[in-house]
Amino acid sequence: MDDPIITTREAAELLGVSIRTAQTWIEQNALDSWKTPGGHRRVRRSAVIDLKARLAGERIELPSLVLVHAPQHRLRRYVEPLEFMPECTVRESSDPFATLLTAGYLLPPVIVVDCEPDDDDCLRLVRAILEHPSLGHTDVIMAGDVSRDAAQWRVAARRVHVIAADASAVTLGAMVRRLLDGARQSTHLAATPLTGETAGNESQRLMAVAASGLVDTPAEEAFDDITRLAATMLEAPIALLTLLTPDRQWFKSHWGLETGETPRSWAFCNYTILQHEVFVVEDATVDLRFAENPLVTGEPHIRFYAGANIRGAQGYALGSLAIIDRRPRRLLSSQRDALATLGRLASDRINLRIRERQLRWAMAPTAKRSLMVDN
Repeated sequence: MDDPIITTREAAELLGVSIRTAQTWIEQNALDSWKTPGGHRRVRRSAVIDLKARLAGERIELPSLVLVHAPQHRLRRYVEPLEFMPECTVRESSDPFATLLTAGYLLPPVIVVDCEPDDDDCLRLVRAILEHPSLGHTDVIMAGDVSRDAAQWRVAARRVHVIAADASAVTLGAMVRRLLDGARQSTHLAATPLTGETAGNESQRLMAVAASGLVDTPAEEAFDDITRLAATMLEAPIALLTLLTPDRQWFKSHWGLETGETPRSWAFCNYTILQHEVFVVEDATVDLRFAENPLVTGEPHIRFYAGANIRGAQGYALGSLAIIDRRPRRLLSSQRDALATLGRLASDRINLRIRERQLRWAMAPTAKRSLMVDN
């Protein structure tokens, strides 16, 4: 059988990865190779096909991309310790625009940003990363003497991790490794054909929420349209599209309510995610589960609640599409069906967003090779 000898570039294209990633796998002996008299690496096509099959069937750990942004004279301080970590490959940049452009195409799970005191360009770059709709899965490590505003993002965004300017290489490496481990857990879940939602799979459900990459991303019209439509069709003053994290009920979209999140322990959606049908509370003040809830005794003084599950592609409930009223009421059968339909529409849009991000990642090596491959 014909088994041609191919170049590293051809191997990368066959695997759907960057040339640099293919080179890393060769160096780690994941691909058998040899050098030509001219010093160029060559591999057998059959070896590449075998690796591709093993990647699909055995969840082989791939090096993850870490993007480093720093002034030119400080880049090596961050790049050198990361280059020796087998779990990652490193891209570097000193230009804020180039860094953001690269992040938008390559969607790295971790970005390290060197921030010198009062560096406005650095702060604008971090803010742009946090506001990028496709980078909701990305953690940012801010290294340096950051301003008070930047330090507050650590709490507000929950995706920003601040380390001291004089932090050691060991400290940086440990933080990167921890963040990459979390990203890999989410990736594993996204690749697993799972179905169903029960009270016993909360850890998998939380990984599905993380894998969605939506938490702490800015408002988007595609989701605001759904909550606005739900409020209008069902004649409710409040409509919410929620995601349930370990400790928060976070609103991807909120219609008629100013706040962007509540503590997880207050969420009516804790009950919604355990249902396969629309969950309804006709009068929260007489329901022992909710009568003492701060959202009932205080603002927004919830009386009526109805929620439909929002499910990811693997079947786990990520949160809910809910309508809320400040007066007790009942939900007609036709309204229940409408809310369930809108919930499925919201699920489809979320899953489309996840799939678009996955496709952009898969296409990046060929579509924007110049951003990924060292000359």
